[in-house]
Amino acid sequence: MATINLSFLQEPPKVDDHVYKDIHFDLEKNYTRGTELDKKLEIKDLKSDYDMDAIKNSLFNLFTTLPGQKILNPVYGLNLVQFVFTNLSEANARLIGKVIFEGTELFEPRVSILNINVNVDYDQNQYTINMRINVPSLNLSNVSIKGVLKDSGFYFI
Repeated sequence: MATINLSFLQEPPKVDDHVYKDIHFDLEKNYTRGTELDKKLEIKDLKSDYDMDAIKNSLFNLFTTLPGQKILNPVYGLNLVQFVFTNLSEANARLIGKVIFEGTELFEPRVSILNINVNVDYDQNQYTINMRINVPSLNLSNVSIKGVLKDSGFYFI
């Protein structure tokens, strides 16, 4: 009796080598193309962000969420919006840095902040936030993250 093994024709299983995964904020569709010739793109799933991008999503959520907005965790959030409609000042810049440092330490254990500088940009009517962080689970150290806090909210730049 002869057997024919065609297992070599199958695609090898894909290995997900990412530590963290999160939905991409813009909710874009992720497409795939089959191996057949002239096959059209198919919607696979929502686009995802991995590892450091997923952590940046988490930080963005933390910075833009007000305490009480997350029903199952009502203390989650930093309430940075409280600084948006106050006068720009060095004292407020130091307070923003303190709020970000303490909130990140409490709500984002994957990240340790090495340094945070919040600078007042009087010309643009905003605060510029520069952070250097470590992400031990990804073996990343001294990663620089920059954002702005202005009247329209917080944004990474």
